[in-house]
Amino acid sequence: MMETSSQIENLAYNAAEARFEALVTFHTDGGRLRVASSYEAPLDADPQEVERGIMADAMGPRDAPGRLQSRLKPSASEPDNVRFFPKTPLGGALEWLRRLNGRAA
Repeated sequence: MMETSSQIENLAYNAAEARFEALVTFHTDGGRLRVASSYEAPLDADPQEVERGIMADAMGPRDAPGRLQSRLKPSASEPDNVRFFPKTPLGGALEWLRRLNGRAA
């Protein structure tokens, strides 16, 4: 059975194109797959909406023209069953967006 987890990294807002852009990493038994992803939304969009949009785009067709992705097989020093993943795929980016929108905890 193949297990997959994912995380969103390098989240940035492209103001010229009014969209969020990120690198999504899927951790699988076969290694890591990194996919460039984007989601059109205003800068003050709900962080959960942005996360869902980025993930939906990353899980879309990987054979689309112009789709950027890379695959890295697990190294011998990286155990298959022991990996650390942050509580949220967006890490500190969600907190930053909440603060920006005035919804800081």
